[in-house]
Amino acid sequence: MRAFVEGYGCSMAGAETESAKGFLAENGFELSSLEEADVIVINTCAVKQRTENHMLRRIKELAKIAGKNRAKLVVFGCLTKVSAGRISEISGGIIQAGPGIEELASAMGIEIAGSSLLSCRVPANLFISIVPIASGCTSSCSFCGTKLARGKIKSRPVDEIVSRIEADLCKNSRAREFWLTGQDTGAYGIDIGSSLPELLRRVLSIEGDFRLRIGMMNPQHLKRIFRGMVPLFNDPRLYRFLHVPVQSGSGRILKLMKRGYSPGEYLDLISRLRSGVQGITIATDIIVGFPGETDEDFNETIGIIGATQPDVVNISRFGPRPGTEAAKMGGRVDGGKVKKRTRALTMLCRKISLERNSEVVGWEGMVFFSEKGRKGGILGRTQNYKQIVVNDAPLGSFAKAKVVAAKGTFLEGRLAGD
Repeated sequence: MRAFVEGYGCSMAGAETESAKGFLAENGFELSSLEEADVIVINTCAVKQRTENHMLRRIKELAKIAGKNRAKLVVFGCLTKVSAGRISEISGGIIQAGPGIEELASAMGIEIAGSSLLSCRVPANLFISIVPIASGCTSSCSFCGTKLARGKIKSRPVDEIVSRIEADLCKNSRAREFWLTGQDTGAYGIDIGSSLPELLRRVLSIEGDFRLRIGMMNPQHLKRIFRGMVPLFNDPRLYRFLHVPVQSGSGRILKLMKRGYSPGEYLDLISRLRSGVQGITIATDIIVGFPGETDEDFNETIGIIGATQPDVVNISRFGPRPGTEAAKMGGRVDGGKVKKRTRALTMLCRKISLERNSEVVGWEGMVFFSEKGRKGGILGRTQNYKQIVVNDAPLGSFAKAKVVAAKGTFLEGRLAGD
């Protein structure tokens, strides 16, 4: 039996796609091309309406191929929890499963036995290991469909995560960069009497040269674990990087979003973070055009971006997700106005990103090189998790490099001695 697997979405979904390939291979399936497959599996994302539409178009394409080749089509992931009806409308023969390998296995009638689902995988990048530490979250944001798909937080045991990383660091694996991922990594352990700082201390007690990246965390949880987190960044193996979404600079809009913090609290948190962790790279998210957003609300968002100077900003236009409170709210913002606001915010963010990247020109230090660039060169990450491109370097290696120029989204560099 031959299987083809493709996946979309966040790093957590990426880890589940890798696990799906490994799980199927371990259970007698031969991984094959799309045209040769007896079973076609797609892992879906439903974070935005635009993403959902893309997923549905792709499912239609795969359903045609499956019908022509008499193959089974299995759709799993977040979309099945948000828009199962729209998937069924494409074809009644599609097998649907929720997020996670356990649900995929159940839908396909495969018993889970023996191997750990955390370690059974086919990695997309041999040098980067995506390690899910928890699924779900503790928040109830009014706009978020992912919470409906993933539910309450379910943290993996510390020992299981540490064992996974130790196994990847053995001589049979080439992974040296580890992404600790979840819907909200700051909430890790809250359900099992542990915490993210405790997990990080355990991981950083492992001997060896590797790099560790912490995934997205919400401000209220970073505030809760702040004192335990900051000292850990003194270990050079932990990237000085955090992704802390603000979503809006308006206190009124944040209340409608049910985010659980005020603009002032976010400003204070980022200020303390920049003071406590030298040169930290901060990423954030903004939703433009949330229901009821006025020009004044948007100007407050512009203000908080200007005040916090994030290195990376992911900008999304509001789109209602099925089953969420925000989908039922009135006060939809005119599409033209949303586009205008998005353009203005994008221009500001590009300016800030270039300025912050320019500050590290001349930096020299160890870089882990993990992938080839689409337009040539080899890509790596500095200690502050800024992407650096050099002409050539051995993949999967650590090498000393110097930043020689700054672009808006990356750095140009050269290896020491070149």
